[in-house]
Amino acid sequence: MATAGKSKIKRKPQNTNVYMIGAGIGSLAAAVYLIRDAKVPGKNIHILETLDVEGGSLDGAGSSKQGYMIRGGRMLNIPTYECLQDVMHSIPSEEFDNISMEEEFLEFNEEFKTHSRARLVKQDGSKVDVTKMGFSDEDRKEMEKLILLESEKSLGNKRIDQVFGKHFFKTNFWLMWQTTFAFQPWSSATELRRYMIRFMHEFPRIHTLAGVARTAYNQYDSIVTPIVNWLRKHGVQLVLNANVDDISFVKLNNGEIVANKIFYKQAGKNKKIEILPTDIVLFTNGCMTDNSDQADMNTVPKYETKHVGPSFALWQKIAENRPEFGKPEVFYGNPDESMWMSFTVTINKNPKLLNYIQEFTRNHPGGGALVTFKDSAWRLSIVVARQPHFKNQPLDTQIFWGYSLNMFTKGDFVKKPMYKCTGKDVLTELMGHLHIPKKERADFMKGVICRTSLMPYITSQFQPRNIGDRPLVNPKGYENFAFVSQFAELPDDVVFTMEYSVRAAQRAVYYLMGVDKDLTPVSNHQFSPKVLLKSFLKLHS
Repeated sequence: MATAGKSKIKRKPQNTNVYMIGAGIGSLAAAVYLIRDAKVPGKNIHILETLDVEGGSLDGAGSSKQGYMIRGGRMLNIPTYECLQDVMHSIPSEEFDNISMEEEFLEFNEEFKTHSRARLVKQDGSKVDVTKMGFSDEDRKEMEKLILLESEKSLGNKRIDQVFGKHFFKTNFWLMWQTTFAFQPWSSATELRRYMIRFMHEFPRIHTLAGVARTAYNQYDSIVTPIVNWLRKHGVQLVLNANVDDISFVKLNNGEIVANKIFYKQAGKNKKIEILPTDIVLFTNGCMTDNSDQADMNTVPKYETKHVGPSFALWQKIAENRPEFGKPEVFYGNPDESMWMSFTVTINKNPKLLNYIQEFTRNHPGGGALVTFKDSAWRLSIVVARQPHFKNQPLDTQIFWGYSLNMFTKGDFVKKPMYKCTGKDVLTELMGHLHIPKKERADFMKGVICRTSLMPYITSQFQPRNIGDRPLVNPKGYENFAFVSQFAELPDDVVFTMEYSVRAAQRAVYYLMGVDKDLTPVSNHQFSPKVLLKSFLKLHS
């Protein structure tokens, strides 16, 4: 079993103060590990967050009147989210007495299974036979080479379209893999390789998404809220509307480097925190929803590119003259390649649209996962979760979510790029792909609210990179500071997952606090003979 090692600075839990920058799932999980495994009192833990709400990118809010909003939702997978489930095991369920969040999660997914009957839809509205992946012999050779012969060193910062030919991007496999995980042809080939290895057990069932797990409600209600409530009960200090704009470091006489000050603004006032070598600082470097903007039925979200998002700006500032802190500009430097738009549709007292989608897909709400319109110029996908999706959602209100990957092409029915569209435009485009007759659309639109979210950095963690562009979770020589985010380096695991942030949190806490426990291992499904056989047969079917 792997261990995190131990910091050279010995810490007594009762005397250690911990300061976290960012209140996303990485920091929340780190706080759980600190209390549960490192025995740090909750009152010693301070989480500073720029926003006025915890959860980072795992958001979910709204009402039936104003419309609900979920910027995105991370896919869950029960066999491969070992660290997340470990944290959930320690948090009590808020739905049921005497069970944990993990038990609630597992029981829910045992009862509600995913089996898509409309994973890919053609332009004429017919369903694609997705049991066939559409590989050519050349595609198979390129995939086998990527997985078996290439390494992260040999791939370097190559893009996916530099290791696969044009035909690969026309296959059913690519359309399903791309829209499930949000890859682009220009994304990192190294990251695609990691995904193919980490989720090899999902390859044989990618056409039904049977491996997708869900929470009973949106991930803010089902994951963030119970953890935050548990942390507050333990005395953790959550400081909102606190914009950290600098961290200073000092080298001690023995050569060790430590963070010694945090500078932040709150309510228009400049504030400073003095950090002792025996204290700890955890930084969520980079945020995939930085600079995101929301709009409604009649407005268009702003595409902010002039100013770098606050988390990236802080990372850039402290990384100057510190190559061990990575290269943040690699990830935030080209938002045209990392930007896409999502939308959340709220339907009040008018079940026509959701009933139509249910009949169109032959999946009940919560049973089908993503539906991708394969010929859509926007590469448009939607997913209908089990209802209700919010705890405060009225019984006569329904919700579904969608997103598109191609931002700069004009729609098939709305002749504008998606990022320049209102919520009404997005619904018009969707109803065109659903083949809802024009004369009936006004009736379908009654009581419907579509809110949109434009996110410049949403897949920035997939940008092509070299080894060293992401800093190590515990950078060498730094004895009270660690990175906990999608932009820190964790061998073998994959970004754009909650699991990645939680695993980084465990590694950081165990090292800095000298926790005498093994790190939770990454499941090696790729070494299972059964998985290998099924994947080989799927590739060559």
